[in-house]
Amino acid sequence: MASIGITPGYSMALLAGSAEFFGGLALVLGLFVRPAAAALAFSMLVAILTVHIGKGLFVTNNGYEYGLALLAIAVSLVVTGGGRASLDQALARNVIAR
Repeated sequence: MASIGITPGYSMALLAGSAEFFGGLALVLGLFVRPAAAALAFSMLVAILTVHIGKGLFVTNNGYEYGLALLAIAVSLVVTGGGRASLDQALARNVIAR
């Protein structure tokens, strides 16, 4: 990441990769959906602004179209949460029932 102007490069690459891997895993499991989606939204925003913004919209030119779609999905998950089938909701129902 240092080659695109984000320093320290190794640390930032490790943070971005961890956010994408563990955030995606959390979304698949439906656990900690809002914090995971917030981390992914921030990661996509940084990717759009540092790498893709100068190349235009369309993904065929390595533009920000796909990153923008992922950002919109992540922001909508931050706002709405996991839904009925998520582990977050199951845990919340168990806590409220006690």
